[in-house]
Amino acid sequence: MGAPGTPRREVVTGTPRAARADHAGRGSRAGHARPGAVRGTEERPAVESLALRSLIRRQLRLALLAFGLLVVLLGPLPLVFTALPDTGAWPGGALIVWAVLGVAVYPALVVLGRWYVVRAERNERDTADLAERA
Repeated sequence: MGAPGTPRREVVTGTPRAARADHAGRGSRAGHARPGAVRGTEERPAVESLALRSLIRRQLRLALLAFGLLVVLLGPLPLVFTALPDTGAWPGGALIVWAVLGVAVYPALVVLGRWYVVRAERNERDTADLAERA
């Protein structure tokens, strides 16, 4: 191997990754450039940046819409329960309140969550398709 304390020598046989990325598509090895290769590499980050900003705006709009639906659907429950007469006065009243709070709310949350996930994935898929076409 070598004497103790001597650094080990390594032989690099390929082009470093950074240099490969700089020369990719520009034709510097072959001596001629492909038409549109330079233009595509310079415009791609701008298109991706625009697509990313668009995706963030769409996802924010979707999240605010889902939150608004959650507030509209489940927000009035405390007001409804406050407006009801005393649950101890009628038989099974407390059971109905607990059934609504403990059971009936969850299907609404699951449906709203599923709707949100499907729409969010559709937004991402549409943005990825748009970025690929550009």
